[in-house]
Amino acid sequence: MTEHSLISRGDLLRKGAAGAALGGLALALPGVSGAEVSHGSEQIGEIYELQAAFHRAKTTADLELMMSLWDEDGTLRNQGDANSPYVGSDQLRGFWQRSGSFTHRRLSLVPSFKTSIDVHGDEAFLYFECHDIGDYDLPTRFIAADLFLAGTVRNIAGNWVFYDMTAGTSSPLSYSTYYYP
Repeated sequence: MTEHSLISRGDLLRKGAAGAALGGLALALPGVSGAEVSHGSEQIGEIYELQAAFHRAKTTADLELMMSLWDEDGTLRNQGDANSPYVGSDQLRGFWQRSGSFTHRRLSLVPSFKTSIDVHGDEAFLYFECHDIGDYDLPTRFIAADLFLAGTVRNIAGNWVFYDMTAGTSSPLSYSTYYYP
């Protein structure tokens, strides 16, 4: 049998204030907390922002934003596409202009738990999926596309950009299957 102890509101407030004071001390004196940015966590956050901007560009059909996310010499290999690979800004721009997200209204979603990022200095491997919903604000909405994008991203002058990427289908939908490599 477990023993339960009662605590008064005053005791709870005093204990909470003491905990907050200790937490504030740990923040004021970084050595006390032992917290350090390591394992590329800052870069990982920046790469998550790159991935989020990619989905914003697709959803809003913002071609200039999409192009700003790519290295000017970047490569996109689109599996099953006879015109692939697309190399350099001009070919990438043409690809995106003709893609479903830029020719149809879509909301591009990503299962964040499947995003994979492995940083190695100024380069990283990135994998994520896009699940695009057509007519997303209508009762007739539908899944328009299930895709992945994976490959090398680079940090150039403090900005992460897509460099050597492969795209393909991520179907059938799966919570545990990764479609690349």
